[in-house]
Amino acid sequence: MQTNYAEEDVLKDTDDLLFSPLRINTTTVRNRFLLPAMQRGSRGYKPTVGMADTLRSTAERGPGIIISEGAAPDHPAGYWQPAFSILGRDTIKEWGHVVREVLSTGDVVLLMQLWHPGALRLVVDGIENPHPDHPAWSPSGLIQEGRTNGVAMSKQDLEDTKNAYVESALIAQRLGAHGIELHCAHGYLLDLFLWHETNRRTDEYGGETLADRAAYPAEIVSAIRAATGPQFIISVRFSQWKEVDYGAKIAAHPDELGPFLERLQQAGADVFHVSARRFDAVAWPELDSRRSVASWVKTMTDRPVMTIGSVGLSTDLASDVFDNQDPVLQVEDDIIRVRRGLEAGDFDMIGVGRAQISNPDFVERVRRADYSNLRDFRKYRDLAEAYESYSHEGQLVDQSRKKD
Repeated sequence: MQTNYAEEDVLKDTDDLLFSPLRINTTTVRNRFLLPAMQRGSRGYKPTVGMADTLRSTAERGPGIIISEGAAPDHPAGYWQPAFSILGRDTIKEWGHVVREVLSTGDVVLLMQLWHPGALRLVVDGIENPHPDHPAWSPSGLIQEGRTNGVAMSKQDLEDTKNAYVESALIAQRLGAHGIELHCAHGYLLDLFLWHETNRRTDEYGGETLADRAAYPAEIVSAIRAATGPQFIISVRFSQWKEVDYGAKIAAHPDELGPFLERLQQAGADVFHVSARRFDAVAWPELDSRRSVASWVKTMTDRPVMTIGSVGLSTDLASDVFDNQDPVLQVEDDIIRVRRGLEAGDFDMIGVGRAQISNPDFVERVRRADYSNLRDFRKYRDLAEAYESYSHEGQLVDQSRKKD
């Protein structure tokens, strides 16, 4: 069912690996850049025309992959704030416009990100929500160790949520997307299953090891694969860090990664997207003074590996967006490090979020080695649409234990 990702399957027509093609499943990606989901452009749980316009504008200027803004499956527990879209039957028209606009630009690859708030869902007064009385869902009712919100999911809850994910993936496929990205990162629903602090289940969805705790995300991957067929791309995004705890780890040692990756790969994952606060941060310096988490992952799978984390900027996303530390541009130096990482085989694709949002021509600029007059990223300007519709007041991330 799955494609064999041998070295000869990687197509190369340029000496610059950043601009060489890559094959994911049966789809060819034109270069090694991707635009990640950054939660822009939703109103009333639906994508806006503005989302379509901004994604199209970036697609026109070069990245190989556009990942849509994250959308929750259509289930009451997925509704958090109107700044986050739903991908369901009632939003097909709006998402169809987004897909058509992005794909009209040419040979860009579009993945639609499926995301669920999990235990971070908190309904507060004054925020539009069609299901205000529905509890937040998570593996064990925990946001992190010692902190609760909502309830632990029952077997029926797990089945209903899995089916909602599958329905969203099928809608993405019918709309013409090349695939989906399953968000299992940053302390949201599927990541809560992976993290030992938040998955205390004693049934088949818990366990002592990371691979054990990956049972539910793997079950969703398998169900999406069965429903969408062999050629539909399934990306799995995961992270060590959480928005509620920067120093968190789902894997205490790299040996935990191999069985975890194998489980997801056997379920049908085509590509792994490793989210880091800094893309080249050393993961286990006591074991290797150079390797990032993505680099360790690359040694343990034959699937392509994408990574992301503060490319072009001095301050990581969490410190910028949550802790108000404005970043400084450092694009030229970072691109040198990105090229070195590609050449060393540490990863296959690189995500650029904030620097590409403030400079939609970022990929063109890198191709020309033109780093003059790049715009700084400022969240209240460049993510203004998201901030206008998202209420930070009283939210759980802002109340969290955070550490490096």
